[in-house]
Amino acid sequence: MCPNQTSNHGVFVGRLNPMHLGHEAVIAKMLQQFGIENSLLILGSSSAPFSLRNFFSVAERKKFVQSIFPDLAIICLPDFPTDAQWLAELDKLLLAKKFDPAKTVFFGGCNADLAFFLDAGRKCQILNRVDGTTPTISATQVRALLLSNGSLKGFLNPLIIEKVKKLFAQKRSRLKTETNLANLRK
Repeated sequence: MCPNQTSNHGVFVGRLNPMHLGHEAVIAKMLQQFGIENSLLILGSSSAPFSLRNFFSVAERKKFVQSIFPDLAIICLPDFPTDAQWLAELDKLLLAKKFDPAKTVFFGGCNADLAFFLDAGRKCQILNRVDGTTPTISATQVRALLLSNGSLKGFLNPLIIEKVKKLFAQKRSRLKTETNLANLRK
């Protein structure tokens, strides 16, 4: 479903663990279309336990975003047992910000990013991250580069590269310890 003249707000929902240039391109497009005052970022999995997939805390992820988009409104949303509960909570958050869920456009980088919202009948705008017009990047790739000490140039905004690397280095031993503990429990 494409946005039309009745759409008055843009929302990007993501874990951003960490935020990469693909996320940044989609957020920038949302801001260009709706302006800072009519845009909102929902940081998902805000209470997820520490793991490689959820490596950075919600506070750390929020700081990464604010380094690049200092005026963007950010709301944190935890995971819920069911999609219906999660969507109901998201709608409550949107309504509290005076964003009508029926008139809100959800932004993403591909159909898979927005499948949930499309299935729920929401308005969506895809900034295709696999057609060559934006960086083809996933946070999984970024975390793999961090693990292998690879270069993050071309994957993350230069404003956050050193912050991400420093935090990763500080927390990496915790990942090894928790992985070892999990393997012992098997």
